[in-house]
Amino acid sequence: MDKINLTLIGGYGGMGRVFTRFFKANGCSVTIAGPTEKKGKAVAEEFGVTYLKDNVKACENADVVVVTVPIRFTNEVIKEVAPHVKPGALLMDLTSVKQEPVELMKKHSQNGVEVVGCHPVFGPRVGGVEGQVFVLTPTEKGRWFDWLKKILEDNKAKIVESTPKEHDHAMAIVQGLTHYTYISLGKTFRELGFNVKESRKFSSPIYDLMLDMIGRIVGQDPSLYAEIQMSNPEIPKIHAEFLKSAKELAETVKEKDEKAFINVMTASAKHFGDTESAMGRSDKAINALVYELKKLNALVGKKVCVKHIYSGVMHYGEVKEVEPENLVIADGGVERKLKLSNIRLTSRSETKEYRREKYGVSARDYSILTPASADAEFISKLIERLFDVFQVEVKDVYAGDKIPEGMQSICLGVTQFRDNLKQSDESLTSFFNKVGWSLR
Repeated sequence: MDKINLTLIGGYGGMGRVFTRFFKANGCSVTIAGPTEKKGKAVAEEFGVTYLKDNVKACENADVVVVTVPIRFTNEVIKEVAPHVKPGALLMDLTSVKQEPVELMKKHSQNGVEVVGCHPVFGPRVGGVEGQVFVLTPTEKGRWFDWLKKILEDNKAKIVESTPKEHDHAMAIVQGLTHYTYISLGKTFRELGFNVKESRKFSSPIYDLMLDMIGRIVGQDPSLYAEIQMSNPEIPKIHAEFLKSAKELAETVKEKDEKAFINVMTASAKHFGDTESAMGRSDKAINALVYELKKLNALVGKKVCVKHIYSGVMHYGEVKEVEPENLVIADGGVERKLKLSNIRLTSRSETKEYRREKYGVSARDYSILTPASADAEFISKLIERLFDVFQVEVKDVYAGDKIPEGMQSICLGVTQFRDNLKQSDESLTSFFNKVGWSLR
């Protein structure tokens, strides 16, 4: 297949940016379109794609047209662009509601246009499709459906095929009820005048997880969440059933009817099914909350590199203290307090690259005498792994004149960090001497 010309209507929004990056990385020639010229041009420059202000013009020669605009604009944009998508092309959307958008794409498209309704069941904070659920609701399964499914599978997305109606019913619970419950809890805290931050002093692991999920939902774009609640025709009856169940349970508690309460929990567990697996997965989530905390506590007095998970800013320094919610590190006499929930420990390779850029490196050669049977490449990899250096390479192996019989001279080029030159040199010299490898 020739290079695909793909247009994203709204390719400069949150999800638009995710899929601009995704489709370009998968070999498409990408154009983003939409009326917000300043933002569109900035995103086009950032990703090296084309920007057009005119939605219709952007669609006319496209092999694939993707509508990725806020839900409230989706139907209007579909009506605008669908008639201009050329026969033999693909028209798809990335909206969390499927019945009406799919009907409109089919209704307003020319004959020969393939229509696939799509819903990536994740937000822009996730950043990519790997491991994420992607629902496809095709009106037919043509060549474009096969193409889309393949690139998603190649990028390790979890594909779910569905009808638009089945999708909307499932999402009324998966998104609608879930968001509604957490937003209601957030509102309840506010109405009670409850101090959420202070309550963490008394929290159980499950409560901590719940607070994080509430904060995750209420801290995001309220317009998006309002659209999800109000655009899915299945949601009102789900809300009604939830409120009915909550009211009945409240009455059971009020009447102190322990038997009825136990029956509710027992019946719910039976309907839920595999509660053991649910406990196992939630145990993993709970353990993850404390694992990094324990790891950081073990690193007090040592140097670490951490990365802010949202801004990408990195910090390197000595761990001075690990508080319940903060990490205190010091670099060059300056202490920084970083919120634990917003950072992660970086990988070894990330840390090395950051230190190389921040402090610089210096190269030094070490010539050592080893038994002739010693593997020079293995030694270099061992030293690079065990010591605080940027890189080690074998520059020369010599077993000629002036080298004792049965021995060899290995010249190692060691690139060291400038912020740790003295300690690094002392550690390496001590190591060579202790294993009996004479320095030449």
